[in-house]
Amino acid sequence: MPINNRRAYEVKKNVENRILLKRLIYMTFIFSVFLTALIYIGKLYGMMELYFAVLVYTIILVFFGYLSFLNYESKSDSQMKALVKKEGIISGELVLINTEEKLKNILSLEFERCFNNNSESAIIFFDVDQLGEVNRNYGYNTGDQIIIEIILSTKRFISESALLQNSGAVLARVKGDTFALLMPNITEKGGYLEAEKLKTVIQTLRLGIEEPITCRF
Repeated sequence: MPINNRRAYEVKKNVENRILLKRLIYMTFIFSVFLTALIYIGKLYGMMELYFAVLVYTIILVFFGYLSFLNYESKSDSQMKALVKKEGIISGELVLINTEEKLKNILSLEFERCFNNNSESAIIFFDVDQLGEVNRNYGYNTGDQIIIEIILSTKRFISESALLQNSGAVLARVKGDTFALLMPNITEKGGYLEAEKLKTVIQTLRLGIEEPITCRF
């Protein structure tokens, strides 16, 4: 699910939960008033003890219902602020990475360069294993965090490799959880070696989930 769509879904869900809770409070209040009216009628027939018991119960019920509503409102606001902050971080990282369209332009130029110079280049495609299952088990925020960590780890991998730095390696996000790493002036064998190194780097990531984080190359 795209970030903007998921955020809209969570906002909608949050609003619906607020409406549901408000309706519950209103129903509790109306029910309490109805009971009080019934007992007041009963008071006219000498049922004072029952009247006061139900009245106290009604007041307590409404009071705790109102406290629950305030607590939920506070938590909802905190969750929404945290969600907006997290989405900002995620969106920021995704903006900094090359897109599929930009990759196509880069590849077009690279093919032309290789043809004219009779040189080689390598490109690695990889995607996250079982990301859909991670989203179902741990939530979309965890899945997004995995994508971000893979992006950051791959960028760090490139910056720490003199070979990739000198070749002008380019990382791009092709779609969802699929990435491409273009390595100009790297042979096919060199591409395989770099892929194995990157695979090992990604496998060392730990984000508080039971399953290891792996990618398919």
